[in-house]
Amino acid sequence: MFFGRRNFVSVLVVLTLVLFLIMTGCAPSVTPEPPSIPSSEPSSAPLATPPAPSEPPTTPLAELNLVAEPMSEKRLNVELVYSGGELPGLCYLGSYAMLAKFKDSDIDFTDVIANSGIGSSALYIPEANILLDGFFLQSIATAARNQGFDYYVAALEGATITDNFLAPDFTKGAKQVLSAESEDEAFDLLKRLISSNIPVEVHLDLFPIKKPMTSRTYWAQYAFMEAEHVDHYMTVTGYDERFVYLNDPVEKTSSKGKDIPVDISSFLSAWKNGDHPSFGDAGVGPYWMVFLGNRETAKSASELISWNRSIASKAPEEIKKAANKPNIVEILHCNQMYRARKEFGAFLKQAGYTEAGDMFIEAGELFKGLCQNSNQKADLLEIADLQEQSLEKW
Repeated sequence: MFFGRRNFVSVLVVLTLVLFLIMTGCAPSVTPEPPSIPSSEPSSAPLATPPAPSEPPTTPLAELNLVAEPMSEKRLNVELVYSGGELPGLCYLGSYAMLAKFKDSDIDFTDVIANSGIGSSALYIPEANILLDGFFLQSIATAARNQGFDYYVAALEGATITDNFLAPDFTKGAKQVLSAESEDEAFDLLKRLISSNIPVEVHLDLFPIKKPMTSRTYWAQYAFMEAEHVDHYMTVTGYDERFVYLNDPVEKTSSKGKDIPVDISSFLSAWKNGDHPSFGDAGVGPYWMVFLGNRETAKSASELISWNRSIASKAPEEIKKAANKPNIVEILHCNQMYRARKEFGAFLKQAGYTEAGDMFIEAGELFKGLCQNSNQKADLLEIADLQEQSLEKW
C-alpha cells in the first residue's frame, strides 16, 4: 500500500525518487425419543415464567436519521486535513481526521494523533526489518473510540474490510458493519450519507482516476512512475450528476487537495478496485467506507496522557530491536513515525509537559533523516533513549 503496508521494494523505489526530487459447528447426532403424552391430571409444578420478549432487531443506521432518498446533488464543506510529513503518509488517519473535524471544528490533527496512539507507539517487524507504529486501520477505531464517536464500516458483501495483522479488532468496535449487495446499493448509501451531511472515508485504487489526481496533486505524478495501481484513502465531500468530489489528506495545498472532481464512472471503478491484488494484505474493498455517527464523552487530556504513557513505555524496547539490525530502508514509515511523534510532542507541550514534548519532537526529527543516515543504529538508540527519558517527564 502506498500509504500503509505494501510491497516494500516497489514503494521504496518510488518514494526514494520522490525524496530525491523533493530534497534535490456441528452438534452430535442424537436419536430422538418418542414424544411424551401429556397427563390429564393437573400438574402440581409451578407454572414456568414466560420468556421475556426479545428485543426487536436494530434497524441499520437508524441512529443516523438518514434521508430516505439521496438528493440529486450535494456538496459538503469539509476542511482539508494534511497528514503527510516531508513526504505523503498516514492517509487513512488523515481522512478520518476530516470526518472528526467536520463533527467538531475544534479537533485538529494533533488531537487525532494523541487519540489514536500512533505518536507514542512503536512496533518492529523483523521479517521485513521495518519499524512502524503498529496500528494501521486500528488507529481509526482507536481515535474514534477515544474521541467518543460511533463509527460505521461498510463494503460489498464478502469484501475485505480490515488488515488482520495490524488491525484485527477494527470491525469489532464498530457501531455496525454493513454489507452492500451491489455497486448501486453501495453508491446509494454513500449518496444518502452525503445528503444527510455525513462525509465518508473511502479506499481507492487511484489508477482509474489517474488523470485528475496527477493534474491536481504534486505527489501523484511520481506515485505512478513505478506502479500502475496506487491505493489511497480519501474523503468524499460531495457529488452531482457528473462528479464525485474528494479531499486528499496528503496534499498540503487546499486549492489542490480539496474537492477534487472525478467523474462518477471512474470513481466507481477506483472504489471497486480497493482490493486490487497488487495491494496484498493492505487492500480493502470493494466499496469500503467509514463514517461517523453519534458522539458521547471523549477522553480527557489527563486520560489520554495516562493511556499514551502506557503505550509509550513499550516503545523503547521495540526501537532497540530495530537498532540491533540497522538496515531500515522504508522511507514511508520513517516519514510517518516522524509526523506522528512531531504531533504527539505538540500534544504533550499543550498539556504542560514541555520537556517530554520536546523529546518526542527531537525523536521525530531523527526519524525524518533515518533512512538517509549511514549510522542508523546510533540514531535508533538515541530515539529509544529519548522516549525512555521522556517517561520520567510526564
